[in-house]
Amino acid sequence: MAIVSTEGIVLKVHALGDTSRIVAAYTRDYGLRRFVAKGARKTPSRFGFALEPLSRSRFVFYQKPDRDLHLLSQAEVLDPLGSRLTDITRLAHAQASLELVDRLVWGEEPHGELYALLIATLAGCAKAPVGTLAAVTLAFQLQLASELGYRPRLDACAVDGRPVSARRVFSPARGGLLCDGCAGREGGVIVLSPDALASFSLILSRPVADAGEYVELPRAGELFRVVDDFLRMHFQRFQGLRSLEVLRTLENAAPPAVRDTRDAE
Repeated sequence: MAIVSTEGIVLKVHALGDTSRIVAAYTRDYGLRRFVAKGARKTPSRFGFALEPLSRSRFVFYQKPDRDLHLLSQAEVLDPLGSRLTDITRLAHAQASLELVDRLVWGEEPHGELYALLIATLAGCAKAPVGTLAAVTLAFQLQLASELGYRPRLDACAVDGRPVSARRVFSPARGGLLCDGCAGREGGVIVLSPDALASFSLILSRPVADAGEYVELPRAGELFRVVDDFLRMHFQRFQGLRSLEVLRTLENAAPPAVRDTRDAE
């Protein structure tokens, strides 16, 4: 058993008994880790706000080989990212990013690019115009899937490598565009609009926090449906984003004047 130190983003926290918590965090050096934080539910807690979801914190813990849970010794806040999320829309999209990592990522292997992508996305949720946050989340979904080895293929048919159909036929199950021949044989395909396909390509190659600059909101809605089907096909634990479902429920319940104000921001 070794004692190690790393930084990470707190994804979620669960109660453990009357006084302790289980903390799930995505760390820079050790991938996805789950800690037992003894005494974390006491008031005051010696961990302070370091174990709050959306906090970037430094963790010192006892690493046990072949164990799913590791005993947390110390934790301190490096950046309270959640404090910069000034409204429910920003918070919902940031929480959606945490949901994605928790659902899509497995294992304790470090992945520096993925960690940097999560940090950039949370920064985008805090700084990007509210009206562009759907595009930021969409970009994170696709780039996260790409980092995990499921990059949608757009340059050639995802089945046989032939030139893609001019009809822009995308297969969530196959993970990319199809040629005319395969498009006629595959079920569950989606025909993309020209603008949606152009946005799709840009999302995979541009900084995630800037997604709102090249993805218009109508295209984001179209692509959300495509990407949702794609992720459900390739990641068994992905069953949609609860944070965004709650946000949509709240927005639909808001008076029209409130919705108009949000859309104008």
